Amino acid sequence: MQVGVNYPWFDYGWDFGLGPPGWRGARTTPRWFEQVDEHLDRLRGLGITVVRWFILGDGLTYGTGSDAPQPDQLSATAWRFEPPPLNPEFIEHFEELLGRFARTATAAAPPLQLLPVLIDFHFCDRGMWPVEEVDSSDLLATRADTGWVKQGRADAILDPEKRTRFLTGVLDPLLRASTRQPDVIYAWELINEPDWVTQGWYPNPFAHPPIPEVAMLGFLDDGKQRIHAAGFKPTIGFGSVRTLRRSGVTAEINQFHYYPNRRLGLEEHRFDPRFPGIVGEFATAETDVWPELNDNGQTVAHRLRLVADRGYPLAIPWSFLAHDRHTAWTEAVEEDIRSFTNGAFTT
Repeated sequence: MQVGVNYPWFDYGWDFGLGPPGWRGARTTPRWFEQVDEHLDRLRGLGITVVRWFILGDGLTYGTGSDAPQPDQLSATAWRFEPPPLNPEFIEHFEELLGRFARTATAAAPPLQLLPVLIDFHFCDRGMWPVEEVDSSDLLATRADTGWVKQGRADAILDPEKRTRFLTGVLDPLLRASTRQPDVIYAWELINEPDWVTQGWYPNPFAHPPIPEVAMLGFLDDGKQRIHAAGFKPTIGFGSVRTLRRSGVTAEINQFHYYPNRRLGLEEHRFDPRFPGIVGEFATAETDVWPELNDNGQTVAHRLRLVADRGYPLAIPWSFLAHDRHTAWTEAVEEDIRSFTNGAFTT
């Protein structure tokens, strides 16, 4: 079984394209430029072969200034958004990332592969203006720039015309860039955990209003066709295997995330081998208890062994750089991964 890792971003929503002027040092390149080579070498040394990375995230650097989402004047919660094409800097930064991955190839091994995630489900949540703490006359102050909006971009999925414009102006150029480094791409993911914003897929959707199922299905179908036409395998990062099956959505790589927290166990791989299932996220934190493992076996190595024994071809732990209750990236976790990938781990 292959082992991947959820990078999954260096700065959520800021990794591609230009950020708000004057924020984070008024940079013209993302902060990962300085550290990603070292990170990729480190991950390769653990035996990791796939790196999952969020590209637009919540959309902060996509659609800014006059193109930023705006509150709907007739609704207390909805936002309006006219999807623009990607700016040149965004494409340049993505191409730079592909080049960094390509340079991990050696005479003995192919490059590390990237699993890019087009958008996160927060892309569809109600908009919000980011606020940064700044030092003003030795006093702590805050500021917001209404030309920069996090989230608020549900129209890119809700409205069929805007959806087409979004996929044509954003996904297609990213796919064209990917075709120049095809060996670097493991698969292309359309959205992380659409469950949480789609009507009928989650009892209390985060998006207000929620995305109708028919609109989400239209987005996924159109996106999958474009990815396949570009020569790559599409995938969708479902939050659970239950939603994956409930939705009826299939892909060339069927992905779900596994956070049982003492509840349902991990089922055997029952997907068609031509269209396999992968575990796209699982916790490195031992506090997220797997019911199949005893109290002494809640390590990442034990979890990887269980996923492999269930027949899955790829498992991707969460996460290398995120900070949340599911993440506990430590030297012990790295040793667990290394021992599994080099065959030294035995239960």
